[in-house]
Formats: sequence, C-alpha cells, structure tokens
Amino acid sequence: MSYLDIDAQFNVDVSREKYADAKVTNSKNFNDPSDWYGSLHGPDDQLTATGRQQAQELASYLASSHPEISAVYTSRHYRCLETVKPYIEMCEREGKTIKFRLDMGLSEWRRADRKQARIPSTKQLREYHPTLDAQRQSLCTPLGHENLEEFYARNAYFLANLIQSLDNDPDGPESVLLCTSASNIAWMARILTGKYPDSSVKQDFSVPAIGFYKFSRRNVVPVKIDLDRKTPLGYPDIGWKNGVAIGGSWEITHNAECSFLSTGSIMLWTPSDIPESLTPSDARQIPEPNLPNFFDIQELNSEKSAAMTRLAKTETTIMTAAVEVPA
Repeated sequence: MSYLDIDAQFNVDVSREKYADAKVTNSKNFNDPSDWYGSLHGPDDQLTATGRQQAQELASYLASSHPEISAVYTSRHYRCLETVKPYIEMCEREGKTIKFRLDMGLSEWRRADRKQARIPSTKQLREYHPTLDAQRQSLCTPLGHENLEEFYARNAYFLANLIQSLDNDPDGPESVLLCTSASNIAWMARILTGKYPDSSVKQDFSVPAIGFYKFSRRNVVPVKIDLDRKTPLGYPDIGWKNGVAIGGSWEITHNAECSFLSTGSIMLWTPSDIPESLTPSDARQIPEPNLPNFFDIQELNSEKSAAMTRLAKTETTIMTAAVEVPA
C-alpha cells in the first residue's frame, strides 16, 4: 500500500471512574463487591458522565474529520471499549464498514504490584458489541513485569507487527485508530518518530487525559522482525532508536488534538513511574488476571439486584400474609 496512517486516541484519568494507580498492597478487599466502585482499587472501571460525553464528541470528530479510518484496535480495558464504541456505532449507522479489534498489545504498562482484571470472554465481548472481533489473536501480549526498556520493546513489537500485517494484506486498511492508555501513547510517539529521549519523563509529547494524535507515514520501508533477537523478557528486539523509525518515516500531523472537546484539554500525564531496571526474578513475575472484569462485576451486580428484588417480594408476601386474620 502507498501509505498507512496511525491515529491514536486514549481516555484515562479524569474522565474515568477511579483516579489513581494504587498498589494492590493498599487495597482493602478485592473480593468485596462494595469496594469495586467508588474506590481507587477497583479492578476495572468505566467512564464518568463527562467521559461518555467526550466519547460522543470524539465520534463526531472522527466521522467528520477522519473518514479515512477503516479499522479500530483497542485495549481490552472497559474504558477504552466505551470510548470507541460511539464511533463504531456511528459508522455502522452510516453504512460504513469498519473493523473493530481488541489487542492485548495495547495493554497498559505491566507491573508486578498491579493485579490484573480477568480478560473478557468471547461471549461477554460479543454481547457488548456484535461486530467486535473477539477471537482474533493479539499482535502482541505482555510477557511479565516490564521495566522501561521492556515497555518500549513491547510497544515497538506491537507497532512493527501491526504495520507489517497491514502492509502484507492487500485488502487491509490504510488508516487505523488505536485506543489505549497515556503511557502507551507517549512511548508509541517516540518509537514512530525514532526519538529516544535522554529521560523517560521528558516533556517531548503532550499527553492530556483525552486527546487525538495522527501519525502519517511518508516513506514506506518493509518491516522486518528478527525473532532470533529478543529482549531479556522475550520481546523481539525492534531497532527504532536514533531516528530509525519502524516501516519508514513518520510525522505527527495532529498532536494531542482536543479542540473537538467541549471540556477542552484536561490534565497532562507524565510517564514517571516506570523503573529503569529490574532483577530477573522481578521481571519474571506476571500478574495473574484473577480479578473480576467490568462485565463480571455488572453480571454479579445484576444477580445481586435480582436476589434483593426476590427477597423484597418474599418479605412483601410474608407481610401480606401476616395481616390476613381469619374471620
């Protein structure tokens, strides 16, 4: 194909239900449903009313200003699914065919002290949206506790795999939308432009709570992935530093675009907590996805609500029976 555009959008922090990145050691009780929402320690969260409004505004902006998008790749986090769903639905109403894909490669920074919510099942995802490709294999999967370089390596491998797969598909989309978290956006921007900063917290890319980025590919170079060269954690080692971008030259045409939001730009995120080094034993720790995901929580809450309704009806019946005094 002659070109490939990567549009990146994320929604995190202010417009999601919980704000913070609390360590699991500070959690009260992951097994108590009453502690899942309205707290900092819930396993997965949804957008607030503001976030849902922003998602609708994003949908209108993408549909009117970026009609070239024909595929959407999203993180498995519910807030990301919620963010792109209005756009998917708008496209479908207008008769536009768009591929809707979930990919583990877009997961947040994987860390040993953060318990993971269970990955949604195929059934849950199909019920959420019937066109979401829930059985497609992810282009990349987190392999363990990631330090600074491993997180770069995972994002680089995801991008290389994505670009290569699209280049090799004659019927593939030429412009794709990625929906993920703030840290991934900052890393991907550096990787696509081949700019490796002297400090990971360098303010080279503005990362607001919700924003739109567009990376356009000007010169096409075939992507080669050498599976024999791997990082200590196991990701293929993709060369991208010192101006060597993946698959050609890329430029940012839209950088943290927020003009379409009625709220304007909200908050700036700084990638400051990713460690530069890990011991081999730390790196091998893989957080188990043993927490309920958003779909599980909704199902449990629904069952709890139904049980309370049945109990209330039973109590009403008992009270009614109690006042029936024989003549």
